[in-house]
Parts: sequence; C-alpha cells; structure tokens
Amino acid sequence: MEALIKPEFGLMFWTITCFVLLALLLSRTAWKPLMQAVEERERALKHDRNTAESARAEAEKIKVELEARLAELKAEIGRRMDEARLMAEKEQDVLIEEARKSAGVIVESARREIEAQKLEAARDLKNKVAELSVLAAERILLHQLDHRANTDLASRYLAEIEKERPELKLESR
Repeated sequence: MEALIKPEFGLMFWTITCFVLLALLLSRTAWKPLMQAVEERERALKHDRNTAESARAEAEKIKVELEARLAELKAEIGRRMDEARLMAEKEQDVLIEEARKSAGVIVESARREIEAQKLEAARDLKNKVAELSVLAAERILLHQLDHRANTDLASRYLAEIEKERPELKLESR
C-alpha cells in the first residue's frame, strides 16, 4: 500500500505517456466526431431556443391582437346593445302612444254611446210619463164627469192662460 502513497518515477512516466497517447489517439479518431456531435447538438438547441422565442413572440403578438379585437368586439356589442335599447324604447313609446290613442277613441266612443243611451232613456221616460199622465187623467176624468165642475175647471184654466199671456185674451162670450 505504501507504493500508492509514494510516487515512483517509472509509474508516473508510463501513466502520463499512456494518457498522452490515448488523448492523441482519441483526438485523431473520436474527438472530431464527438465535438461535431456536441456542436451539432448545441446548434440544434440554439435553433430550438430561437424558434421557441420567435413562437413565443408571435404568440404574444397574436395575444395582443386578439385582446385588441376582443376589446373592439366588446365596444361594438355595447354600441349595438345601446342602439337596440334606444330602438326598443322608441318602439315602446310608439306602442304606448298608439295605445293611448286607441284608449281615447274607445273612451270617446263609449261616451257617445252613453250619451245616446242617456237621451234614449230620457225619451223613453218622457214618453212613459206622458202615457202615465194621460192614463191618470183619463181615470180622474172618468170618476169626475160632473158637468158643472168641468165647466168651472175650464173657466179657471182659461183665466190663468189669459193672465199669463194677455195677447191670447179671448173675446167675451
């Protein structure tokens, strides 16, 4: 074990010589392909990184464009909603006005009909009162057919007419 702790010149010489020969042999045969593979891998990684960065930048650009378009669409939707609301309010006002006009026509028609029915009822009542008056007068006259009383009644009636309307004064009999 002591041989490993104390360095010997011969062992060191052959170890270094083997290492240098191995390095030269590897540099001539394996080092160039290995370095080319590493460089190729590095180029592929750089290319992938650049592609990913450009794709991310493109995605960011598209995201910004989409957000701007979304904002435009929201503004357009808001504007159209406001227009639709205004049109609905106008339509509502028109419908309310038409309903008011229709209601006015209906009320006026009903008022005319009520007036006509009122006049008809007054006419009917007048006719009935006249008819009842005539019937009552007939009955009274049938019960009181006293010639002298009728003459007195007629005289009083004529006197009242002459007082009220002197131009109709009858000549003495």
